[in-house]
Amino acid sequence: MIPAEITRRLEHALRAFCERDRYLLAVDANERSISHKIAEHLQPEFVDWSVDCEYNRDGHDPKVLSSLPRGDGPEGTGSRVFPDIIVHRRGQRGAEGNLLVVEVKKSLDATGIEADRFKLECYLGDLGYQYAVLLICVVGDEQPGFPFELVHIPSRIDATRRRVQPAPE
Repeated sequence: MIPAEITRRLEHALRAFCERDRYLLAVDANERSISHKIAEHLQPEFVDWSVDCEYNRDGHDPKVLSSLPRGDGPEGTGSRVFPDIIVHRRGQRGAEGNLLVVEVKKSLDATGIEADRFKLECYLGDLGYQYAVLLICVVGDEQPGFPFELVHIPSRIDATRRRVQPAPE
């Protein structure tokens, strides 16, 4: 699947979220609640794939990023991870089974954005995800919307930056 197709599907799902679930943004709901609803809107866009939240398996093994140091160990020992949203084929590893990983961050909690970007790079390199997205959810009194960055394997450095906003009420 090409980056433009991933972007189109992601934008369509985010627009559907804004139409049906924007209340979650307005009240600054928990990140997991927002992620879950976004995943529900992604599933119809990727009918031949599974869309899961907090999925912690790589095949049958725990999902580990070897490039991400464990909090209590030396660099390179790896860290178990629970991506916010993934589009994948359960039980398959590498690029054939791992299409898209999404890290969700709320705008009112901007701490850790650089760490999430690094983690997404690790998903691409360590687990073979084809695409990675950092999705910023604009919440609260701010104008709701979703600025996001799509990063893919052939051009990890050059991220495509986009923004999806709900239609005016």
